[in-house]
Amino acid sequence: MKTIKFIYISIVSLATACLTSCELAQDIDEYEPLFALNAFEAIVDDASAELALSGIYSGFRQRSTSSGNPDIYLIPGFLSGLADPGRAPFNEENTGYKNNDPIPSRTRSNLGAYTRMYDIVNRCNWLFQEIADVTFDNPSRKSEIIAEAKAVRATAYFYLLRLWGQFYDVNSTYGLDLRTTPSLTNEAFPRTGVAAVYELIIADLDEAISNAPDLRTKYFTNKTYAKALKAKVMLYQGNYAEASSLAQDVINNSGGNFDLALTFGEIFDNTSPGLFDSSEVIFGTKGEPGAGVGLFNFWRGFASTPTFSYIDMAANGTINIGGQVINYDGARVASNFALGAPVEKYGNYEMIYHLRMAEVYLILAEADARANNSVTTTALDALNAVRIRAGAITTGGDGFETYPATISFDQFLEVVRIEKMMELGAEQGEEWFDLVRYDYADGFGSGFQVSDIKASATDSDKFILPIANESRLAGGDVVEQNPGYDGN
Repeated sequence: MKTIKFIYISIVSLATACLTSCELAQDIDEYEPLFALNAFEAIVDDASAELALSGIYSGFRQRSTSSGNPDIYLIPGFLSGLADPGRAPFNEENTGYKNNDPIPSRTRSNLGAYTRMYDIVNRCNWLFQEIADVTFDNPSRKSEIIAEAKAVRATAYFYLLRLWGQFYDVNSTYGLDLRTTPSLTNEAFPRTGVAAVYELIIADLDEAISNAPDLRTKYFTNKTYAKALKAKVMLYQGNYAEASSLAQDVINNSGGNFDLALTFGEIFDNTSPGLFDSSEVIFGTKGEPGAGVGLFNFWRGFASTPTFSYIDMAANGTINIGGQVINYDGARVASNFALGAPVEKYGNYEMIYHLRMAEVYLILAEADARANNSVTTTALDALNAVRIRAGAITTGGDGFETYPATISFDQFLEVVRIEKMMELGAEQGEEWFDLVRYDYADGFGSGFQVSDIKASATDSDKFILPIANESRLAGGDVVEQNPGYDGN
């Protein structure tokens, strides 16, 4: 049977399911879906290129469990212990995440998230190929469209790498099946090394930094997002000096459209579409208001719920610095999480926060400290800026206070990690990737270990997910499985 590739352009969410008897009798090879364009004919001018770009962004839209979104944001929380699987029907799979022993077969969330990100990559690659020979009325917009899509492709590859590749080791051969041209078949190719994946991600982000718009709206990529994501990528690579420099550039030179919101609560004002205009958001994806398929719905206990240990840590966790007892959190977790209730970060508008300004400050805090092997003024100020915004005071007493200059280097790295759990909980699962990075930075099996925080996470091979066997078999079994899963 021949393969026909279509680009679907969804303008409205209304579709008819009416086929005439003649259409039902039509050979399936000749049947073309309603509201579809042949990919080779879809991009012919400015307007059709913009529609294709919208189709790329829609790949991040929330759908339902096993579709890839929101699974890709929930799974890291199960691995870290921040979240417990809720009432979702995929018990064996979710139990595997919770016990840090993911299963490689009969998975829906794992397979859905993996294929969803590759679908986004493929949409980008189609656009790059088909737009090349299109003449635009506004030539500069053509460069912007390519740059926006490059930032999206970099994001999808980054999400793929940190869940299915050994992202923490640039010398590892366990990277990804890396694609830069469109796929018309299910043919797969051997994995490239981690270094090659990072090289492509950084190249895409560099083009976006050069050519993406300064800002159209926060649910489209922009120069600041590309620069901030590059800072995050550099942090993951262990290039701390470059991560620090980029994060400082974002904080100091991005203008009033990109800045810490005045209060933590206003970031998540889900009563108005004005949340898309928040200075806190660098890039976010619109959800489906009222559709019941977003993170608000899935965090209410259907697919996920915050653990007692996480909420207890936020309420009662402290660190002693020279006799001063400092609380980990103020009211951020208490105001956004409640056992048995939805996470209040996600209400009517279901925003997916790909990156926001508080994380850039925390990237700067860790990166600058690690780059200098000491608690620098820059690092301490960046950490405390996020805490002050959350309500921390500076009296030097006990309680929810800023951290003092007397904090040790090891204590500082630990409280940065915890601060990210408090500030970014239930957003991108960043706390899991931090655990893995911290463990690897100290050498797996020595110093800080993931198992110190999550007792079941003792096998470093299981710090990343297996590539679903169904996906590998569909591609002819040429994609090598991750270590630790070969016998399954």
